[in-house]
Amino acid sequence: MNAEEKKAWLNEHDPLHEWAMGDDVYCLHCDAVFKAEDVLCDDVGDPTCPLCISSTPLDFAEIPWWRADLVSEKTDKGGIAHKWLIMPVRAIAGKPKHLPAGGR
Repeated sequence: MNAEEKKAWLNEHDPLHEWAMGDDVYCLHCDAVFKAEDVLCDDVGDPTCPLCISSTPLDFAEIPWWRADLVSEKTDKGGIAHKWLIMPVRAIAGKPKHLPAGGR
């Protein structure tokens, strides 16, 4: 699959997000960050993280909300809002990586 086909395939399998080319995807399962087009296909044909190869789209997020050392959480009328506490950690296409070590 080319990058555009991968992104479309990811969106077909992810009930929670609508990913675009170049979007950063954060993996709750292993604390990784990668571009949407870098998602891998696991052995049963589902999207998975390119680093841990054991997550599902339910483990994917648009911001690593589980990392209180990187992201703050605020509740307002619109629901829960997340905001980076540091300069956002971004992925580079083709180079998935882990988030910096910290308190999980």
